[in-house]
Amino acid sequence: MLVAVVSSALVQAVRASLPPLSLRVGAVVDALLLCGGRIGTGKQVALRLGLRNRFALARLLRDEGLPPLHELAAWTSVLTWLDRAEDTGCSLCHIAFRARKDPATCYRMVRRMTGMGWAELRDRGAPWAVKRFAKECGANQ
Repeated sequence: MLVAVVSSALVQAVRASLPPLSLRVGAVVDALLLCGGRIGTGKQVALRLGLRNRFALARLLRDEGLPPLHELAAWTSVLTWLDRAEDTGCSLCHIAFRARKDPATCYRMVRRMTGMGWAELRDRGAPWAVKRFAKECGANQ
């Protein structure tokens, strides 16, 4: 599994914006950030955490006010892309190619998660995106 280069400031900002999380759920969020949103299927993650199945993982995330794993993964992907773009000045297309992802899929994911295009998200910046992510998590409580 490739580890994304993500700033410690982003990890700290995300963790500070979320409510206090259990050790297991905090580990999931950190792993998603550090791996750019790619940590495996719900079943694989559940088993790594010592849970019976993906449904137990879904309940654990829901009980802590977080969205399902696939939405968490999408959000953390968008946040890590934005962090990388702000740090290096690279386009999302370049970031997608480096991650071996289809750029069009990445642009659609940005729109689906944030409700705006990449250029507008870049203009608003990572602090805004982290606040929006936290609001999405709060909406699930």
